[in-house]
Amino acid sequence: MKKYGEVYTKRTAATPGFSEHHTGLALDLYLIIDGKDVDENEDMIQYPEIWAKIHEKLARYGFILRYLEGKEAITGYGYEPWHIRYIDSPETAKEITDKGITLEEYLNKLPVGNVAPPADE
Repeated sequence: MKKYGEVYTKRTAATPGFSEHHTGLALDLYLIIDGKDVDENEDMIQYPEIWAKIHEKLARYGFILRYLEGKEAITGYGYEPWHIRYIDSPETAKEITDKGITLEEYLNKLPVGNVAPPADE
């Protein structure tokens, strides 16, 4: 908060105890450019071509980009090309990625209630 101010911090950082990182399913990536660590948000955002190459590979390993650009009103967070989320299924990750939707949008489209297929009789 001291470095970036309250408005920026609220847009990019979860309240302590409420971060996806606490689930063990989310992680932040960083870059190494010319042997130097690039891990400050304002520096990492300057490499869209590198992030695009990373993002295109995420789904095959069951990951999605968690906070997409232009989806801030849905996720509650600003665009973070470094924040990825493991969702286990490469097929589901590919569907989410290909549709350009957020995890919230995907989950809201799932049927409510018993979604298990009926048992064979």
